Amino acid sequence: MSNNYFCFKQFAIVQDHASMRVGTDGVLIGAWCNCAGARRILDVGTGTGLVAIMAAQRSEAQVTAVEIDSSACIDAVGNFGNSPWSDRIELFNLPVQEFADDCQDRFDLIVSNPPFFSNSLKAPSASRALARHDDTLPVADLFSCATRLLTDNGRLSVIIPADRLADYDAEAARHQLSAVRRAMVRPNPNLPFHRAMVEYSYGDALVTDEIISIETDEHGVYSPEYIALTRDFYLKF
Repeated sequence: MSNNYFCFKQFAIVQDHASMRVGTDGVLIGAWCNCAGARRILDVGTGTGLVAIMAAQRSEAQVTAVEIDSSACIDAVGNFGNSPWSDRIELFNLPVQEFADDCQDRFDLIVSNPPFFSNSLKAPSASRALARHDDTLPVADLFSCATRLLTDNGRLSVIIPADRLADYDAEAARHQLSAVRRAMVRPNPNLPFHRAMVEYSYGDALVTDEIISIETDEHGVYSPEYIALTRDFYLKF
């Protein structure tokens, strides 16, 4: 049985109730998203609260987290309260579509590790299916909410399967957003890309395009770029 907690350098994540536990995807996007100069940050689909806490560690921003799953919110509330940045993080237990309808604030950064499986077999657990499949947050809804909630110079950062990159880029274009940063992620240099991290904004050019291998050619040996990206968080680095 896996542990019900995961310890990082400056905080711990308890995961008793959330269906989706701490994983590489969350750590990657939490470490990669551009927090520079952000005064307000929104984490869409916070789950255990990992990405929101990472954003708080990396910035001086007020961080708002939105999560539809009440069980996951139990973990997130505890994790926020026990973090060193509890005074700068707030949580809303509702769909982001409802949040966007009522929210008067605008955000410099919206970050999301969204549910991204579409038209595939659902997990037996209803809460796990909710966290993994995009029924409740289709890509069109994510971009529609983002464009309503972003500041004029704001940015949306997501981590998605590499094979859905074209879908996200097309939806971004429909909302007058463009990819300005991108990182293609692969388990090691010998395997294909399995994730894409993309930052969208109202700019019109791809500024940076990078490749991240999690491990080197040698199994179990982490790559220099992965260590550099995550060293402020993982105890092992």
